[in-house]
Amino acid sequence: MSTLEKAIDLLQTLPERELETAYTFLQFIDFQKNNDKNNEYGTNKTSAFGIAHEYANPELIPLEKEAFANAMSEKHALD
Repeated sequence: MSTLEKAIDLLQTLPERELETAYTFLQFIDFQKNNDKNNEYGTNKTSAFGIAHEYANPELIPLEKEAFANAMSEKHALD
């Protein structure tokens, strides 16, 4: 049995909600494949880092190291 046949058999057993999730994932893989083929430099500009990088604020980078600890301190502070 081929991998495609195995995948189809498995997909036929999934509930509709899980099938929609699997389909969305397959669309994402196809999008990434097509995007990589069209990208002449071989860098992936659709990654989360690539997209968000243009919005980065270099002045806040030093604060990131302690951001989680600070957030937890504020959240659980005893007043």
